[in-house]
Amino acid sequence: MTSALLKQEIDREYLTATRGEGVFLYDSTGKRYLDGSSGAMTANIGHGVREVAEIVSRQAGCLAFSYRTQFTNEPAEELARRLTELAPGDLNWAFFVNSGSEGTEYAMRAAVGYWRELGHPGKVKILGRATSYHGMTMGALSMSGHTARRPDYGTLLHSFALGPTVDASRLAYSGEDEVAYGERAAAEFEQTIIEEDPSTIAAVIVEPIVGAAGGVLVPPKGYLTRLREVCDRQDILLILDEVITGMGRTGEWFASSNEEIVPDMLVIGKGLSAGYSPVAGVLIREKVVEAFREHSRVAPFGHTFSGNPLGAAVCLSVIDYIEKNCVLENVRSRGEQLKTGLLELEQKHSRMVAVRGRGLLLGFELSKNASRNGQLRLGVTGASFADVCFREGLLVYPAGIAPRNNAVIVSPPLTISETEVELLIGLLDSALLKIESEDS
Repeated sequence: MTSALLKQEIDREYLTATRGEGVFLYDSTGKRYLDGSSGAMTANIGHGVREVAEIVSRQAGCLAFSYRTQFTNEPAEELARRLTELAPGDLNWAFFVNSGSEGTEYAMRAAVGYWRELGHPGKVKILGRATSYHGMTMGALSMSGHTARRPDYGTLLHSFALGPTVDASRLAYSGEDEVAYGERAAAEFEQTIIEEDPSTIAAVIVEPIVGAAGGVLVPPKGYLTRLREVCDRQDILLILDEVITGMGRTGEWFASSNEEIVPDMLVIGKGLSAGYSPVAGVLIREKVVEAFREHSRVAPFGHTFSGNPLGAAVCLSVIDYIEKNCVLENVRSRGEQLKTGLLELEQKHSRMVAVRGRGLLLGFELSKNASRNGQLRLGVTGASFADVCFREGLLVYPAGIAPRNNAVIVSPPLTISETEVELLIGLLDSALLKIESEDS
């Protein structure tokens, strides 16, 4: 049959996924794939979890949809309560959307609206970083430094300034330790803010760990704390995009917990529903909501499916599963095991360099040759390596921005077992041997 479904690569013949079980997916031929990327860092509790499926059936049979301006509903109310209890500080409010892109864009609109409520309508810019990705909608992409995806919209995007990339391995000065580099990187971001005029800037948005655009770039300890201080000093809101890192991916509920800072808004998605329903959310600080309450008394507008009971019930069941099965503890132990295995592969394979990450969000790059000079051989990209892994029965996520589009993300479900980590490392080993055999 001829397909009417538009695919990412229009003329490519995609295999059909038919079922999932734990960390594995199966295609229509019966071939098994270890989901080493959780799809797109999404399937946090693995595939085919019956407890979640039962909740979906029960909630759908009770109340699948109610419109947010007409009713509230119990699952959405309970999900907001649970998330704000998990969140740091006074992130006491939650709003739900359908995707991470919608989440970052809602935060964008809330930031602009906050300053408008306070009598500063000129504060409309949102500054991201030169290496960043916050989603594919026009507002989200306007805040992103992802050169491969921005051309889709061309001049329709806002021309927001971008702060500097944060990557100590490449950008730290000789003899500069990580702490000093983090302070300098935050100071350079502040200089960008000053040059753009703080009176025109509503917020800064950053990923605690850069995902798709950088292939797991972890900032030095103290950087986010310094950036929080910069935003406070310049009277600008701070938005943390934890669509990838949130809900346990790094071994804590939120990656920003590593520095114990409180952003003005924190965006979550992907792992929030673990892929069982399209749900994302924005956790919002008390002062932001209070500004709307004291003035217009109306919050920024949402979407048709915002806070729908079916999606909220799914997210609640995912949180319950994570807590009941001590999943965060598993992330920490299996993350250490996987990172150790990747570092061992790095010593074994001349193609593999720059292993980094935290918890079960890990990345590495593909180098040119055994000298590991960081130069990319023509044709060897994260995407081409992901294709090799696919043929080996392993899913990984290609990342990075040209000319450094040679990064790979390894982010299996947070429920992965010790034996399955060993299998993942073995499949990576086989894929690396395949690409290195082409060099000889």
